[in-house]
Amino acid sequence: MSLRLRTKIAYGSGQIAETVKSTGFDLFLFFYFTQVLGLSGALAGTAVMIALTFDAVTDPLAGRLSDNWRSPRGRRHPFMYAAALPLALAWFGLFMPPHGLDQIGLFLWLTGFAILVRGAMTLYYVPYLALGAELTTDYHERTSVASWRGISGVLGATPVILIGIPLFFPETPEFENGLLNPAGYPKVALCGAIIMGTAILICAWGTRDRIPTLPSAPDKGQRTRLRDDAAAAWSNVSFRALFIGTMLVAISIGVVQTLNVHLNVYFWRLPSSAIAFLATGALIGWIVGIVLAGPMHRRFDKKPTIIVAALTASLAGNIAVAAKLAGVFPEQGTPLFVPLILFLLFVGGAASGMAIITGGSMMADVAHQHAMRTGRNQEGFLFSATAFTGKLSVAVGYFIAGAGLDLIAFPLQSEPSQVSADAVTRLAWLNLSACVFGFISIYAYRFYCIHDSAPPAKRPDALASPLS
Repeated sequence: MSLRLRTKIAYGSGQIAETVKSTGFDLFLFFYFTQVLGLSGALAGTAVMIALTFDAVTDPLAGRLSDNWRSPRGRRHPFMYAAALPLALAWFGLFMPPHGLDQIGLFLWLTGFAILVRGAMTLYYVPYLALGAELTTDYHERTSVASWRGISGVLGATPVILIGIPLFFPETPEFENGLLNPAGYPKVALCGAIIMGTAILICAWGTRDRIPTLPSAPDKGQRTRLRDDAAAAWSNVSFRALFIGTMLVAISIGVVQTLNVHLNVYFWRLPSSAIAFLATGALIGWIVGIVLAGPMHRRFDKKPTIIVAALTASLAGNIAVAAKLAGVFPEQGTPLFVPLILFLLFVGGAASGMAIITGGSMMADVAHQHAMRTGRNQEGFLFSATAFTGKLSVAVGYFIAGAGLDLIAFPLQSEPSQVSADAVTRLAWLNLSACVFGFISIYAYRFYCIHDSAPPAKRPDALASPLS
């Protein structure tokens, strides 16, 4: 039975919380602690890696706990409600370190609050993902659910980028780039805390009527050990393909997103207003990729879609940087400079959006197949296991980026005009190194073997919107 539109919208709104957190980490946090507060890149990367490793280890535990939880509000909703306030408070504290902290003090503050933020997010997000897999058992309806989650994620990132950057970080005579102004970051902290807490509560409240229809926790005598769950999951070829593919993609994403603001400020020499404008290319691309995911799944199925999307995303995100290093990219100020970057960001965003939606839909298929084979509904554990490898790999990506900044001797707390051309070139090569992991992930995805049983010519609504 198809889900009501109201249910899909309510569920999708929950993604806003995770997207605001991820966008804040990728766009503001690393840059704030290194270039604004002066924390060593290696220490900043290590701090985030520690937090991500802690988060990755707790993901399977949170998934298993929610799989076996019994309450009048079901298995998932109690954790979603419980996480809202702690997440908001931890996020606010993350961006409010006391003045005068030395390197060790900044490192400990970043590590401690990053762990609190990610721990609270895990308490919410793993049950949230599992809830999405349980809302429907239909092969293509899962894509619709994942698409609403993706659309809401874009809506969460849009105000952060398009409104947050120009509003909180305008250019001033004191700072060449507004992102170097420390006064904007407390505003990011407060707004992010309010948005995340509100989104979680809307999602939990809006999907509460589905609780009676969801699978319930097994009786105590039917529960299995953690290692048995892990062994059963690992024996599934399609799960292994997603697990390894996600791990490789996450390393690539971790490096690129950690260095993204550095690249925009120092390599492209963009003002904060231009960074916000160019980000619209990626955001619009995400929406297009999400909308096209369903038709692509019906026409070509999910595995070919994710392979093409992963390859395209890896290439689009690095072509402009490689072309500029080779001296064939238009110079800043020429008519093609901004439109070309905007176009490549659009293509990369479309491919990334399609890959994310496809991966989420594929994991829901794996969870359904696992339940049919084993008789156990363990969506929480399966989604958390994939999140585990993703977050652990992103931690490696953060560490590579942070240690790489120190290795190339990139200057801290410097205006763009004060950084040498050689240092900027080394920064670009450090960013390009990440695409290797994205290319290797394509080989892993080839082993995924769940597919639509209907041939392309007989698949219903082959061009239907995934949001229907």
